[in-house]
Amino acid sequence: MAIVETKNLVDSERQRKAVLVFREAGDKGLTRAKLAELIGHVGLRTSDRTREVLQDQGARFEEKILPRTREKVFVMVKGPKWDETISRETRLALRVAALALGQGGNAILQKQLETLEQITGNSLTDRDRKFHDRLRRNIRVKGGVVEKSGDLQVTILETVFKAFSEEIPRQMELDYRRPGSTSLRKIILSPYCLTQDLLSGGTYLLGEDAEKHRVMQLRLSRIQSAKILNRPVIFLKQPELELAAEYQIGGWVNPDKPFDVRLKLEGDAWIQAMEEAPPDFPGFQIKPSGSTAIVTFKANAVEGLIRWILQLGHFAEVLEPDDLRMKVKASVEKMAKLYQ
Repeated sequence: MAIVETKNLVDSERQRKAVLVFREAGDKGLTRAKLAELIGHVGLRTSDRTREVLQDQGARFEEKILPRTREKVFVMVKGPKWDETISRETRLALRVAALALGQGGNAILQKQLETLEQITGNSLTDRDRKFHDRLRRNIRVKGGVVEKSGDLQVTILETVFKAFSEEIPRQMELDYRRPGSTSLRKIILSPYCLTQDLLSGGTYLLGEDAEKHRVMQLRLSRIQSAKILNRPVIFLKQPELELAAEYQIGGWVNPDKPFDVRLKLEGDAWIQAMEEAPPDFPGFQIKPSGSTAIVTFKANAVEGLIRWILQLGHFAEVLEPDDLRMKVKASVEKMAKLYQ
């Protein structure tokens, strides 16, 4: 618990009570007399002293005048440095973050963040708690994926965290099931980082195969068991790992140097949408010109990139590189044959 400095003027209990009643009052604020009443039916001098001590501790107040009575009202816009009360803005941020994680395919971290949100409820004022009970019914995050999770995935994630938390990260022995396979593959991995890809909707473990010395990325939900080995991580391909982490799109990784991507985009809605909320791709730029726009960015893996381009339909044309253009063309032709 944070220590409250009294400075021999106002005891700590009265300071805490004052912060609470200011929080409860919110934007309405408190007059000198109302503050004096709420902190123990004290005199106006003690009321003023209490507010001054809080200001000395980092609190900030705004003043306004009541139209009818012309009384001065004080609104606490920032609590003292020791204040442990969770603001409603913080609670709201936790709520939206938890929803976003869930839609991003990370149900495990979503549950942990929701647990943290519940804990913060103990530090909310009654007023802010009622505010959030009303507000949470009106916040929806949609459009992503909902990844299945269970106790196994929680255990896997905890093991990964433990491997990273060592002063020198440790190698891991993993049992991994590839898509479409019924057997498990044993992998000795030097873990590099966890990545959360919203395009594919999943959490991945990026690292280096310690035996074959190649970069690989494993979907966390496909890891069936994980064990930390008493071997320190030594990366032989750290530059390639960083390239894979930085330039991946859609969960696909490539250790090669990135190439320039150039698209022609049509449609006012798509153009404005990308100006307002551009994709989080390295070096992304959009340059509108009339009813079209040129989009440029860098990537190094075409698989996830093709998936993103296809969602734009006929509104996007790949201009460069030629290899990507041909692969998108081939995908479109295969799709067309399905509807003949």
